[in-house]
Amino acid sequence: MFIGIMGVVVALVAAIVAGLAAHLAGRFISPQVRQDFREGSGLVNGIVGTLFAISVGLVVVAAWNQVNSATQTTSTEASNLTDVYWYSRSLPEAQRETLRRVADEYANTVIRQEWPLMAEQHTLSQAAWRSSEQLRAFFQTIEPATSAASTRYGQAMSRMQAVLDARRARAQMADTGVPPLLWIALAGCGLIAVLPAVVCGGPVRRAHITMAAVVGGLVGMVLFLVYQLDFPFSGGVTISPAAFEQALERFASIRSMDAG
Repeated sequence: MFIGIMGVVVALVAAIVAGLAAHLAGRFISPQVRQDFREGSGLVNGIVGTLFAISVGLVVVAAWNQVNSATQTTSTEASNLTDVYWYSRSLPEAQRETLRRVADEYANTVIRQEWPLMAEQHTLSQAAWRSSEQLRAFFQTIEPATSAASTRYGQAMSRMQAVLDARRARAQMADTGVPPLLWIALAGCGLIAVLPAVVCGGPVRRAHITMAAVVGGLVGMVLFLVYQLDFPFSGGVTISPAAFEQALERFASIRSMDAG
């Protein structure tokens, strides 16, 4: 809801600025100059507008694919962590409790500390990194005594490696956004796309200002949309830690099976 209101505010501010610029252009630029500009800039404006639309489309598609990839990566990490937790049922009590304690600590840290940190600073929690390293170190202490135990251990190790791989991928995704150079290009193309509506206009002042305000508002809204899709773990379209919350529920279910 808040993001929607912010989008409307940004569009209104952009529309007001463009409308004011059109009003000033109508007062200080002679009709002949505006007519000459309108006749001489049609092709260039069409090209710039097309480039702006194509650039925005490419950025939105790339950002949306990034969101989908980050969602899949998060789900993979939580799912494999659940499999690691399930493996604890085959361990002696002391090792079982150690593995479960560290896995619980990791999942809770990811939800409570890491997710807000990714949203605000686009980085991962050092506490969660330590918990993941403890999980990895734990498997180095296990020495399977039978071939069956060795098979289960190998499967659990592959799941643990999948957790670490997904975590590294999530760390990269949390810090990957639209490159600054592309932002400059989008802002420049957007400004040039608004310029004809501001400068050219027509003999009717009210229609001139209205058209400029509409174009400015649309460009402002589009850039705001791109900004909200910039990072997959922050902004208007964000990935929630629901996968890890579900993993904690599965942890509790696994523990209840042992208690039963």
